[in-house]
Parts: sequence; structure tokens; C-alpha cells
Amino acid sequence: MEFKFFFFVTLFIVFSCSEKNIEKKQSQTQIDYYQFREVNLVSFGIPATLMIPNETAGIGASFEPKIYHDDGGFKWHINVGRHFNIHIEDYGDYQYLMPEFLRRINTKDIFNIEIIEKTNDYILYKRALKVSPSEVVTYHFYGVKYLNGVYYEFTNQEEGDSKKVIDFIVKSFLSFNMLKNPI
Repeated sequence: MEFKFFFFVTLFIVFSCSEKNIEKKQSQTQIDYYQFREVNLVSFGIPATLMIPNETAGIGASFEPKIYHDDGGFKWHINVGRHFNIHIEDYGDYQYLMPEFLRRINTKDIFNIEIIEKTNDYILYKRALKVSPSEVVTYHFYGVKYLNGVYYEFTNQEEGDSKKVIDFIVKSFLSFNMLKNPI
């Protein structure tokens, strides 16, 4: 009898502690979208939403975002002011985007590449010319999201961005989610 009681009490303590750890991890991964607004991409051919920085972000974001997309096309360019640019491309069911990208950046001859953050979904890295590494350092983003049977590739502008802008791009990428009820 005492053994059963002890066993159940121990089980209760273990499960309650693990639930608190799960809740703590979930709260740590919550992203603050204070200086962002949600954009619905359905009218541009993607059944999803994306959070983009608003005019209070301090990166020169404009009041009205511009989304460039050709009807029936597979590429989107989202521009929010002078500095914030995201390029999205639809690759259908092609799942090897990330391994190919990793192979490509590791074979660049003219740049020193330093990976800052790498997950299964995205890579944040900085790039500098090998001939003058201390002069110009730019930050770059590459991400792949699988949404509703489609692989979407996300990149920033080729010439790179500041660290502050890249941080906003990462948050936008992480917010890319399928609509619950696309109309």
C-alpha cells in the first residue's frame, strides 16, 4: 500500500515538473511582434500570413508594404520601405533546397562566410570579401518553409543587410503560417 502511494506521488511530481518545463520552453520561444503588422498573402497566391515590420520599427519601414508578384508566377518580393526586402520563391515539392544552399555557400571563393545561427529551417550568416574582410560586412538570410505541400524559399536582398534589418527578417520568416480558413 505504501509503495503504491509513494509510486503515484513520485509520478505526479515528475509529470508536474515536466509540464512546467514544457510551459517554460514554450514561453521562451514566443516572439514579440510589437513593431509588426500581419499581412494576408491569399490575394497574392499564397494561403498564408506573414508578419512584417511597421513604421515604428526604426528601419525605415513604410506605412504601406509593397508586394510584387506576377499572376501565376512563383516569385514574390515584399518591400517595406528602403531597407526591408524579402524574396519568396515557390519550389513546389522540391525538398532539397537547404542542402543545396549549404553546398553553394561553402564553395564561395570571394567571400568569408560566418554562420551566426543555423536551424533546420533557416541560416543566418554574415559575409565579407576575402580581400578586405574588415571593411564591409553584410548579413544574409536563407530559409525554407514547408507549407501546405509547398516548399517556399526565403532570402533577403543579394547585397545584404544590417544586423538590425536581418533580425526583423528572421522574425518575419518565423511568422509565416498557413491560414486556418483560406477564402
